[in-house]
Amino acid sequence: MKSRFVSGIVAGSLVGATAGMYAITRMSPRQRRRMMRVSKKVMSNIIDNISLF
Repeated sequence: MKSRFVSGIVAGSLVGATAGMYAITRMSPRQRRRMMRVSKKVMSNIIDNISLF
């Protein structure tokens, strides 16, 4: 059960990263900068939440 869960997380993150890279290549430079700011905030929130556990 746990190995299936972990493999699902890995596969999902790979698909998400691929879709994100494709989306970034289709954006204008201004949109790209805005997305980078938003993604930095999201990543910092995720890291803060992980440290709570």
